[in-house]
Amino acid sequence: MGWLRDVFGRGGQPAVATRPSPSPSPPPATPAWRTLGNQALAAGDLAEARRCYEQGVLAEPGDAALRMNLGYVLLEQGQFAGAAERLAQALALRRPQDGFAHEAHFLLGRAQAALGQNEDALRSFEAATLLKPDFVEAFDEGTRALHQLERHAEAAQWARRLCDLRPDPFTRMVLGNELLLAGQSGDAAAVLAEVRAADPGNLEAAVLHYRALIKAGRVEEALAAVDRALELGGRTAPLLVMRSVPLERLARFDEGLACLDEALALEPHQRDALVNRGSMLLQTLRVAESVAAVEEALRTYPDDADLHWTLSIGLMLLGDYRRGWAEGEWRMRSVAFRNKALQLSQPQWQGEDLAGRTLFVHTEQGFGDAIQFLRFVPQVAARAKEVLLLIPPGLEPLVAGVLPANCRILPQRSLLPPIDFHCPLMSVPAVLGCTLENLPAQVPYLFAEEGKVQAWRARLGTDRLNVGIAWSGNARHVNDHNRSMALATFRSLQAQGCRFVTVQPELREADRAELAAWAEAVDHGRELRNFADTAALVQALDLVITVDTSIAHLAGALGKPVWILLPWVPDWRWMLERSDSPWYPSARLHRQPAAGEWGPVLAQVHRDLAQLAQGR
Repeated sequence: MGWLRDVFGRGGQPAVATRPSPSPSPPPATPAWRTLGNQALAAGDLAEARRCYEQGVLAEPGDAALRMNLGYVLLEQGQFAGAAERLAQALALRRPQDGFAHEAHFLLGRAQAALGQNEDALRSFEAATLLKPDFVEAFDEGTRALHQLERHAEAAQWARRLCDLRPDPFTRMVLGNELLLAGQSGDAAAVLAEVRAADPGNLEAAVLHYRALIKAGRVEEALAAVDRALELGGRTAPLLVMRSVPLERLARFDEGLACLDEALALEPHQRDALVNRGSMLLQTLRVAESVAAVEEALRTYPDDADLHWTLSIGLMLLGDYRRGWAEGEWRMRSVAFRNKALQLSQPQWQGEDLAGRTLFVHTEQGFGDAIQFLRFVPQVAARAKEVLLLIPPGLEPLVAGVLPANCRILPQRSLLPPIDFHCPLMSVPAVLGCTLENLPAQVPYLFAEEGKVQAWRARLGTDRLNVGIAWSGNARHVNDHNRSMALATFRSLQAQGCRFVTVQPELREADRAELAAWAEAVDHGRELRNFADTAALVQALDLVITVDTSIAHLAGALGKPVWILLPWVPDWRWMLERSDSPWYPSARLHRQPAAGEWGPVLAQVHRDLAQLAQGR
């Protein structure tokens, strides 16, 4: 009720009210209605306060203060639309000398927020803070409105101002949370560390700090933070599930599984524990056990997309493509693919007749996935009148010349022409019923420009075995820490008689000095502008040796001999144990014998490479 302190009486002085006489008398003057309303409000009688203010408005329609008071009461009664209307009227009627505009804007913002009109509410809170720069409550509500709008970076800016005005642990936690949601996990961790230092017993701060540290990749610190949370909150199932995450990142799988088993002993159907356990069993290559565990969990949570996606990966690793594709269709609803799906009004193709119809096929994941699944486009094009294809721009120059006549690439950010169906590229094999037995594995299905290939061959020469190398991929890839390695490690595969040619366009700062010191290596990766350029260089080489990046798929699609170095837990497409790939007949797979052990892999590659160079 503090918002009415400046408007109860004209000029800041409350009007004098007299108790109504039982005999008929003229209605009280407007100041009396205001006073009576204020008294009722002070007594907690909202209904009487509303009646008095309404009578006052009827008696003097131009009184802005009475309308604001009425708007406040309506707001407190949950009559948000009526409150917003009266408060907007109060702002329209106010006089230059009225001093309540900031409060009217604030109350209007509250009403608008309650109505779900967060954009309008934000504008009202902004107006309130412009009129009163130290208006704590307006900054508080404005931060909340920005949070609801998912404009978290702006919410963090408002929360910082709020911290200046109200520097308490709760406000700093709000700031930390908005920074975390805005992707500023390092800043969030710093703010939350201050909260924890000021309030060591704050369980909520410990949990939020853990989340910021995990997001920032500071895994050891995250483990310490969740251990502190366990000390404060006890060994509850949710906290034990949280602890499993840094343990998994640190490859301490047995400890992670023990945490999850303890969580499930406390809560047998704890959803996150079931999801994490299925995933962690995959990380230990207990694939059949993971499949069985996830299938059991799906009996409790039959519509859980994360469980279905985990099951898909397990089935694909085992080579059960028919079931794996079907389970993989849940991916767009899973956490891993959140916000990646195109939202289209047209139906997704499920195998309907495409004769005389147009199908829009769009990529959803990385370059390697697109290259691998482009093999299915001719099969789809043979069924349709027209296929429109949306692919990452770096692939367009390579793909444009090999598409069927009734298939064309859509320019980036162009308007979608009329279509009958759409289909994500990685859903096509599910519709076609692809299995290991009928997988289209004819290579090459991509081709480099012959003139560029010949130019590279002339530059490289034929005096040595020309070996393309790629030891690291996109550093932002979720599994990059497992699939990539430092050049200093990778370099141990070198053998006499070889010229090593970089085919990865990005070079990490830590590898620059190592590459400069490697006399047998030449850096041509920096000359590659797109995949057409890369394809020409790859085609001119004798062999490509790469970790699991798009280069592996490009070399395989070109039919070029390629040795792919795989982490102990491979991506689903490489399956288990086998050294060949049904996707790429020219590929040879070299697998880690245990997690993180590149040494034996590189030693074997060195021996094979030395033998190949000697034979040449």
